[in-house]
Amino acid sequence: MKCRFLFICSMLVSFTLNFYAQSTLTLKGDMMYTNVTLSHNGISRNVSALIDTGSSVCVIDSTYAADSCRVVATQSNASIGNTYGKRIKSFDFNIDSISVAGVSYPMTRCFVVDLAGKLQHLAPKFILGGDLLKKEIWCFDLNAHIIKRSNAPQKESSICIKWKNHDDYRDASLNSIYFNGTIGRKKTRIFFDTGSMHNKLPKTFGIAATREIEGEKGDIANKVRMTRGGLCEGISMELSKNKFLLDFTLNNDKYPRVNASFLLGKSFVLDYSHKTLYILK
Repeated sequence: MKCRFLFICSMLVSFTLNFYAQSTLTLKGDMMYTNVTLSHNGISRNVSALIDTGSSVCVIDSTYAADSCRVVATQSNASIGNTYGKRIKSFDFNIDSISVAGVSYPMTRCFVVDLAGKLQHLAPKFILGGDLLKKEIWCFDLNAHIIKRSNAPQKESSICIKWKNHDDYRDASLNSIYFNGTIGRKKTRIFFDTGSMHNKLPKTFGIAATREIEGEKGDIANKVRMTRGGLCEGISMELSKNKFLLDFTLNNDKYPRVNASFLLGKSFVLDYSHKTLYILK
């Protein structure tokens, strides 16, 4: 009887710790990072990971994978695409375990990419992509700067914004998030990409730049470089009758792209199973 009581108490403690487990969020510009633990080949490493809804999969920098996690990538066995239609040779493997906010995910598929070679000083060592983010309902508190597992909030306590993905659009990448909304006065499909440094508008969208700016530009297919381009300031974006004022850089994307800047100072929940973004009131 005593053993049974101790077992029940142990289960309750374990459940409580797991339910309230959380991790610190760090903001670098408009991008979100959190510490994760990567375990592979008997080695565990803590690393700051970029939370990237624009990435379909988890990605690890090739140098970090070899030097810190003993991942031996002998030759390319896969390719990974970016939103500009380019394919990059990669090596994919199952990492023994990834721990995020107190939750462990064994045998998680990761792609090895030369992030440091392309993104240089901007490169993350690890990217948390949609294939892992979709495993839970995640709450991101950008006021208290924490990430934790959550339940879907009640409708009366949140703003609900539905999204569409690869099941709805043939040209959408796996696990992608697209809102239907309005930018300026134009209805459009909007790509939600928390891994993007800037909000972006296609040059063909019909909104003129308010001024020119210079900044760094790069992605997993193109090395970071300084570029000049147009900036559209104070542009209205409407999602589910909720309006946000944002700045956009002009580029050659097919669709507008927004990062987490419209959610700064708020708490929001990503529920991949119901394809819903909840902004908590």
